[in-house]
Amino acid sequence: MYRDGATHHDEHDRAVGAIQIADGLITSCLLATKKLQGPERPQRWRAAHALHDDYPEIWRQLDSARAILASRGTNTIGYDEMRGQVLPVLPIRDDSRPLDTSPLDDARRALDELRLAIPGTDWKAIETRTTGLVGVRLVSRRGRLAAASIIAGVVAAVATWTYSTIPEPKRDPRAEMRRELAVVVDDRKARIDDLELLIGGRCDRLNVHEYVKLLAMDGRWQDARTFGADYQARCGEDPIVQKWANAPRPSSTRRDAMSSADSSFRRR
Repeated sequence: MYRDGATHHDEHDRAVGAIQIADGLITSCLLATKKLQGPERPQRWRAAHALHDDYPEIWRQLDSARAILASRGTNTIGYDEMRGQVLPVLPIRDDSRPLDTSPLDDARRALDELRLAIPGTDWKAIETRTTGLVGVRLVSRRGRLAAASIIAGVVAAVATWTYSTIPEPKRDPRAEMRRELAVVVDDRKARIDDLELLIGGRCDRLNVHEYVKLLAMDGRWQDARTFGADYQARCGEDPIVQKWANAPRPSSTRRDAMSSADSSFRRR
């Protein structure tokens, strides 16, 4: 939590915190100016983007610190005199000429003016503590990322090995054939229904030929014969319709029918 009325100011003071942020942004901008002169265009573009965002933020942080100090009755005349001459935007050119860093020098002098306005502040100690915290956080984060990467690799290796040791289920060719035949039968029944709707009571020879054939193949011989007789009575004789309507049934089917008829006769 920030403290505004502390006698010995440290990094928890709001004004000190804003000044420290501005100090870090100035350093970041100076590094970006060097990258801006690099040979790689993507690197130059990122550097220009950083300068475009960070330079105005420097002055926002310094203005915030100045407002806090002024509210405490601190003399900020030195900063105010410099602030009126500041460039609002850092001019950036996409050419080989070096960037004018004098606005960053002005920001550094303005920052020093605000530091002088806060007597009794150990800026070196604050810098050491904040830099140490940043380093610890970075190291800790990198350590966590490295550990997470190692764990993820081990888990992936174990999962791959486990999957490779699982035997593949044995395939039953008969079961697969039954499934395929079931699909064929379902498709045939669906086609029969479609053709029945298409034909209606019309003499549609092509569809009628397919319809009677599918009826016979589906084991609906009685339906095929009934439809064939009705169709030929309405539309004339058709050898293809007659062929499928009178198609012989398989021997197993005939035996089943004869056995069923014999059983029925015996019951009588």
